[in-house]
Amino acid sequence: MVGHLDRGEIGLVYFKKFRIYFISYLDIDNLVEKIQYCPWCGTRLPEDLEDQWNEEIKLLGFDPGDSNIPKDYKSDQWWRKKKPLKC
Repeated sequence: MVGHLDRGEIGLVYFKKFRIYFISYLDIDNLVEKIQYCPWCGTRLPEDLEDQWNEEIKLLGFDPGDSNIPKDYKSDQWWRKKKPLKC
């Protein structure tokens, strides 16, 4: 892992709307690997919320690609307002 990071071959990506962490392979276009643990210390990362987001959008009467989805659901505000994130 350290060798890849030192050579700049891997990047970390955080998709905050769904609270998902990825490792991006910089030498291969569009190749990412979802991670559930911190690559450095091994701590489990918070559970991703993509499925929960999809369920809530459907309960509100929207499809995931609908342009009329409420503003909070277009960012991380939908889950941040519910429960404070512990650091």
